Amino acid sequence: MNEENTLPKISNYKSKIILLLLVIVTVISLVYIMQERTKRAPDFQAKIYPSMEEYFQLNDHIGTPILLNFWASWCVPCEVEFPHIQKMREKYNKDDLIIFGINSFDLSEDAISFLNRLNISFETGPDQNGEINDLYKITGLPVTIFIDKKGIIQEKKIGYIDEETLEEWISKEIEK
Repeated sequence: MNEENTLPKISNYKSKIILLLLVIVTVISLVYIMQERTKRAPDFQAKIYPSMEEYFQLNDHIGTPILLNFWASWCVPCEVEFPHIQKMREKYNKDDLIIFGINSFDLSEDAISFLNRLNISFETGPDQNGEINDLYKITGLPVTIFIDKKGIIQEKKIGYIDEETLEEWISKEIEK
């Protein structure tokens, strides 16, 4: 009889521990997500294709929403999403939205050919040493990051991004 009475107590004890662990994991996850959403976008400087004589400096554009896209000419999802990003460039002028593409793990000749073939007009440039990818913790392509007017990263999408998601991110910030 004593053994029967202790089993439910042990089981109840395990349930409470499991519940506590789930609460802790949930809280840690929420804190991480909130930190990412309040994280200031790291500043960087990159040359701009095709001349490579001009530079894009992220901090020069704080005050305007910024869309960053990490891409490569050999990346199939990058090629599929680029027309959506180009539509945002055509819809919003440079005073309302800054768009900069960061070419990663690619040859400049291949990147410039890719941009010309797709008729891309938004500014792009190379991450020649992988430093920008490291700053933004990029581990695969494509990745799109949206930075608000205050320079805070608001959204990060790993993988293909569609036009509707881009529009939602941008319009929400511009309408503020």
